[in-house]
Amino acid sequence: MAEATLAERWQQQLLPLWQQFVHAELRSSDQTRLSYSYYLADDRSQAVVFSTGRVEMAVKYIELMQEFITAGYSVYILDHRGQGQSARLHPDPHLGYVGDFQDYVSDFNQFVTEIVLPAGHLQHLLLAHSMGAAIACRYLQQHPHPFDAAIFGSPMFGLSAGKIPSTLASRLVAGYSWLRTKLKWNSQQYFPGQTMYLEKPFAGNPLTHSNTRYQWMCQLYQLYPDNQLGGVSWAWLTEAIRAMTSIQLQAVKFDVPVLLLQAAEDQIVSNRAQNNWFNQLPAPLYKQQTLLAGARHEIWMEQDSIRQQAMAAVNQFLAGLTDSITQ
Repeated sequence: MAEATLAERWQQQLLPLWQQFVHAELRSSDQTRLSYSYYLADDRSQAVVFSTGRVEMAVKYIELMQEFITAGYSVYILDHRGQGQSARLHPDPHLGYVGDFQDYVSDFNQFVTEIVLPAGHLQHLLLAHSMGAAIACRYLQQHPHPFDAAIFGSPMFGLSAGKIPSTLASRLVAGYSWLRTKLKWNSQQYFPGQTMYLEKPFAGNPLTHSNTRYQWMCQLYQLYPDNQLGGVSWAWLTEAIRAMTSIQLQAVKFDVPVLLLQAAEDQIVSNRAQNNWFNQLPAPLYKQQTLLAGARHEIWMEQDSIRQQAMAAVNQFLAGLTDSITQ
């Protein structure tokens, strides 16, 4: 099983593979330093581009990237501004902050245009997780792009607020944020309950049932301490809500074949909001939704059985996509 051998594979396969990637930087339109990495397959026919979730760093995806490389894909991955190896946007390097969610979208468009497209692959697949799916969705809604299909895992199309509907919770936060702005209160502060990066025990975590992958993830943040990121700010939350509202309002115009992987036990983002978005998609659009029973938010960091279900859904979706194109 992959979980049982993860520590050994990290040393013998995954870390050496990561060291074979090209690691470089680009400057965004506002001169923010953005870190990215890529691996080119010998056959330039297929490329998969990753859009990572909040707090995530590129190397965290090396296990999944290895699977795509083995399948013949080139792989591209960007550290979003304010996280990973990219430049921080606030004097507190642990504060999850962004001035405008649109900056994420513009960065991603620049990455695709300047780094991905020049390689000349024939097909492009977009794979995104959580906040990265919100960024990817807004990008696809706004920009000309090369992508033949998108895979959204646990997409951040609404935030989980327990028993409070996510739309109501979003309105309450947005209203309070508006009041804070009017009163000129500092929005560059941690949202209540959020803190700097703290390594938390596996027990009771909302991310994964896989103790092995959870511990490996924690070890990565110890190995690469500059990648550590803490909780969100008022500003980030306000911007995220604005972006999620736009995502929902424009769902009826979405025109990219899409697979939505939904974690049944997600406590981070709202499955109801995902369902609402998916149900608004145009009827003729090639689309699939897969509910992964027992999965928490981090689908690709889950137990082997759940990851295998997710990958089976990906393979089924891609096979169906090929059939839909040839018909």
